[in-house]
Amino acid sequence: MEFFIKFIELYKKINLKFKLFKYRKYINSTQNSNGVKNIIGKDYSVRFDSVFEERKKEIQKEIENIVKSVKNNPYKLIEYIEEHGTKVYKIKNANKILAVIDETEGFITPKKGIKALYLNFIINKTFSAAFNECFIMRDLAVDPYYTIHQFYNWYAFKSGFAGYEYEAQEKFKKVIYSKNRKEDIDTLSIADILAVKEAIHRDVEAINFVINLAKNTDGTKQAFQKIIKKTSSVNI
Repeated sequence: MEFFIKFIELYKKINLKFKLFKYRKYINSTQNSNGVKNIIGKDYSVRFDSVFEERKKEIQKEIENIVKSVKNNPYKLIEYIEEHGTKVYKIKNANKILAVIDETEGFITPKKGIKALYLNFIINKTFSAAFNECFIMRDLAVDPYYTIHQFYNWYAFKSGFAGYEYEAQEKFKKVIYSKNRKEDIDTLSIADILAVKEAIHRDVEAINFVINLAKNTDGTKQAFQKIIKKTSSVNI
């Protein structure tokens, strides 16, 4: 639960900085595979995503049905992930190993370069500059709601949602872990900012999904009411 509170508080700070960032470059237009089109000018940014919003609702319903079918059992969700072609690694000190490359336990998006070399050496004892998506965690008891959050991100990635691309994730992590966040944001191009914002939106959507699921589950309503109260002012 503390994870959700910390992430949303961080999201608020980052989003505020994005809103204060002034676009002063030429008009640009980008469109991703989900039908989300961004048109950017000197002082404005317009996002056309009605098609994507409908697609997102469909995917969220699919995720909800899967989670309910296994009765929120995190081990069943992990089995589902493995059955659908994604490897799950349980490694001693996984949290410390992943912290070296600014990653956390759970769903790991595809990696390239140094991070891929590092993970391949640690996990597969091989040298390769490409590393496929997977789950990495310690062989300990699994928290159900954190697992659902990670499952959501995995399912959204497999569904082709924007924000999980290598470049988007790398810039997202750079901003998240930066000690000079304002300066780092100022160096991003417009396309980079849009990519980072998509990555942030995906993670916030995952958090909202977990909160909405948990607040309607017996035994967790009271605990999540505290989270909702603390995060109710977040505009996402």
